[in-house]
Amino acid sequence: MFCFKCGASMPDDSKTCPKCATPVEAMPAVGTPQTGATPTPSTPSSPGSAWLNAPPAQGQYPGQAQPYPRQVQPYQQTPQTDGKAVASLILGILSPFCLFALTGIPAVILGHLSRSTIEKSRGRMQGGGMALAGLILGYIGIGFSLLVIPAIMIPNLMRARISANESQAANTVRTIDVSQMTYSTTYPDKGYAQSLAVLGPGASGQCSQASADNACLIDNTLGNASCTSGAWCTKSAYRYSIRSACTTEEGACKEYVIVATPVNPAAATKSFCSTSDAIVRYRFGMMPTPPSAEDCARWSPI
Repeated sequence: MFCFKCGASMPDDSKTCPKCATPVEAMPAVGTPQTGATPTPSTPSSPGSAWLNAPPAQGQYPGQAQPYPRQVQPYQQTPQTDGKAVASLILGILSPFCLFALTGIPAVILGHLSRSTIEKSRGRMQGGGMALAGLILGYIGIGFSLLVIPAIMIPNLMRARISANESQAANTVRTIDVSQMTYSTTYPDKGYAQSLAVLGPGASGQCSQASADNACLIDNTLGNASCTSGAWCTKSAYRYSIRSACTTEEGACKEYVIVATPVNPAAATKSFCSTSDAIVRYRFGMMPTPPSAEDCARWSPI
């Protein structure tokens, strides 16, 4: 049966309600309906109707509270992959194989930016692994460029420097040839100049007035007073000298040899010479002493 006061279920032989301790004797009397009469449904205002009503729904166990309604979880957005991470990975893959620093440096920059963006997004962005891979490959590409590019360019630069030194020396020999032709035409009684000093400006280094002793046809670097016959005078990466094939007692000088040799093996690989025929010739190696006109004629012409 049920308690008329609180509606709790209790055994039929209970004297009091186990929940609210209300005595069963305090239950109000209930009228017995007449035979054949239709019972009238009780209303909230009818006395004693409350204990006849069905008790409120209980939990699975007495005294158990009703569970809270299940809460619907909000929609969770799928994390997006950061585009900078993808770009860093692609550039990093290219850097060790073909473009080196041209793609390695952007791969490193984008990798750092992507990792920073992903960390600040708090899970809304992903791609940290690709950014890290792009960083590593980018650094590898930069390392290759620091090793491979100098290994390729340094020999090329050295060859270009040697070629430029040799070209400059050959042109200087031609210039001295032209100066000898001019000197022999201007001073026919002297013939060719017997030294570079004769073609230069003299001891003062300034060309105030040209003469047979100082013709002022070449600059003071090659034509200074110390550049006597057979002596070496240095200009840039070469040493130059004129060796005459005549003496003052013979009158006009009819032959000469111009020689240009490198100051060291790293500066150039060829030596040059020329005689009165004005043909510039060369041979490989350095010349410790100026050759004779006969030796120069056996060199290979340019």
